[in-house]
Amino acid sequence: MIGLVTGANRGLGYEMIKEGLRRGHTMLAACRNTGDETSVGGLLKLKEQYPGSLRILEMDVTDREMTEKAALQVQQEFGHIDFLVNNAGVLFEKMVMPGDAIADLDVEKFRKTLDVNVTGTAIVLKYFIRLLYASEDACIMNITSEAGHLSPQGYNYLAYSVSKHAANMYTQKVRNYLAEEQADRHMRIYMIHPGRMDTIMGKENAQIPPSESAAGLYDILDRKKQIPDMDVPFINYRGEPMPY
Repeated sequence: MIGLVTGANRGLGYEMIKEGLRRGHTMLAACRNTGDETSVGGLLKLKEQYPGSLRILEMDVTDREMTEKAALQVQQEFGHIDFLVNNAGVLFEKMVMPGDAIADLDVEKFRKTLDVNVTGTAIVLKYFIRLLYASEDACIMNITSEAGHLSPQGYNYLAYSVSKHAANMYTQKVRNYLAEEQADRHMRIYMIHPGRMDTIMGKENAQIPPSESAAGLYDILDRKKQIPDMDVPFINYRGEPMPY
């Protein structure tokens, strides 16, 4: 299979590329700045190890022109992709922020969080959906979070949680459209809580390494883990239903 992963230079994105290559897939690694060797050094080493199976794409998910250009490049070289992992995301907050969570809100970081975590996902899907339509067995995985479900307790990670709830809603609307208007394509789509991973973003609450999450996601992609049809496809990396 041919798969595209955004935010692929570190954390879960990097592990998804690494695990995909190990399983024999052709991987497209989308990164915001491919010119920074410090940032993409791990991918460059993987490219040496798998020279014919890894392409590194420069793509800021919030930039429409860059994303469209990357999609055209993939179209010309491959003609389709079989799966898309919308993994790129930001978390600017700490578990406990100083001051008043409402009055002291950093508006610019709130906007940036929504821009990357929600609008970025929509932009990527806008330009790559036809490449997924061209696959015989396409799958979309939008990496969201347990933070996105409604709860009567907890106010931590305000901007991040709002963005992940919005990302879940976007995924649900896309799922509904595919089910109602594109049912003949038999596309799978999931909103996925990847676990509390030991990454730069997730270190405050870390419980598992990102490699464990990546392996679970590929078991779902490769149909080693069977997921039943779901009206609301919110699951974790083990394929278990999540509350929403």
